[in-house]
Amino acid sequence: MANFKKQEKYVPEKCGRCGQTETYLLPVDRGTVDILKAIAVAIRNKGINAVHPREEMEIPKTDDYDLMVKEGKMTSNMVGNLSRPRFHGLIAKTGDQPGNYCLTTKGAEFLKHEITIPKYAIISKKTGCKKEYWQPEKYRVSIKDFSSDEEYWEGFYIKDGHVIMDIVKDPATQKQLFVVREGYEV
Repeated sequence: MANFKKQEKYVPEKCGRCGQTETYLLPVDRGTVDILKAIAVAIRNKGINAVHPREEMEIPKTDDYDLMVKEGKMTSNMVGNLSRPRFHGLIAKTGDQPGNYCLTTKGAEFLKHEITIPKYAIISKKTGCKKEYWQPEKYRVSIKDFSSDEEYWEGFYIKDGHVIMDIVKDPATQKQLFVVREGYEV
């Protein structure tokens, strides 16, 4: 007989009058991470930390899903699920243009294997916003939980909205030199 570990269950908030649930859990899953990876690749290719997924990344359904993500493209369903990585603070809407998103520092650090993040966000059905994380000390995920050793953000940094290819120190002056993607200036 198998020995199953009893798992805790999230109990959503309920309306006092009708009993309908007012919150739900939104986990980080492979789809969330694939959206994040596709956005990171598109931003890296563009050289500016702003991308309009519907206009710049959306393609028809494809047979090679992994290749699509590696090329920085997304299906309509993925574009429709942009709120998933946004609720976890991995991407953010930019105020400049409607529909534009940027990669957050948290999202870049997650992709670079530098941090773990809480697995479950509690979402309010009333406001459509994240309220908090559910048991963030206990349930955490890293990029390694969803992918192989592929690097999506190694050697890239964001400075003043621009994608920096590499940061090196000049030994003569000990100043940081920013090597910018060709065609862009910092």
